[in-house]
Amino acid sequence: MTVIKSRIPFTPQNPYRPKRPATSKIIFLSLEGSVTEEEYFERVSEIFSEIKTKIQFISVAEDAVHTHHKNRTPQQALLLSKSRPKQLVERIEQFKIEKAEQFQFSEYKEDEFWIVADTDDNTSSLWIEEWEEALKICEEKGYGYAISNPFFEIWLLLHHDNATEEDKKYAVTKEHAYEPTIHFRERLRKLKVPLKDKKHILDKHYDREKIFQAIERAKALHLYKEDKVPKYFATTVYLLLEKMVEMLRKTEV
Repeated sequence: MTVIKSRIPFTPQNPYRPKRPATSKIIFLSLEGSVTEEEYFERVSEIFSEIKTKIQFISVAEDAVHTHHKNRTPQQALLLSKSRPKQLVERIEQFKIEKAEQFQFSEYKEDEFWIVADTDDNTSSLWIEEWEEALKICEEKGYGYAISNPFFEIWLLLHHDNATEEDKKYAVTKEHAYEPTIHFRERLRKLKVPLKDKKHILDKHYDREKIFQAIERAKALHLYKEDKVPKYFATTVYLLLEKMVEMLRKTEV
């Protein structure tokens, strides 16, 4: 059984109602993946323990999050499956309304809100309008967006190895449409840092040094910095991690 660390189980007797940490700024994350991405950023918050309270996850379905996946009702499963970029933005808006009293957003203008998503099929003809609308809303509201082309797993890969030319063939481009693949999971497995049960990260595979390596490798892949959404093999998750590193270094002064 996989337990989401540092979370208080949600029960009627023990509701999940934390107060705002005593901090000047918090980075709030709206994540496309409720497993791999969330576990990764949980691990980051542990590695950067000095700023653990400054990294908060946006959830509008706390009871669903704290219910084991085998015991979730269809309604809970539906809530957690709403993870297209537009829904990630909507989740932020709903969260800000529901948690206004708790987090006092109006008094902390320096707070940052980020969505973390993949390119995958979001730029296909079926979803492109919704994709562009979501990013436009982010721009208008000042929300950050960390996008991986094609999948979040390439960000994990960069902790352990440089990208190969074979890896880059899976990028979603005008010439190459999205295709499901186990390529990146296999890459991690061959590097002896596999995802458990295809989705779960193992904490021992990630530390500060590897995060810094991933940032540098991702920066090298991001060829055109004006492209906030890479149209080639790259990930801008490093921009989000640089924000966290900046917060971390301020605590060391």
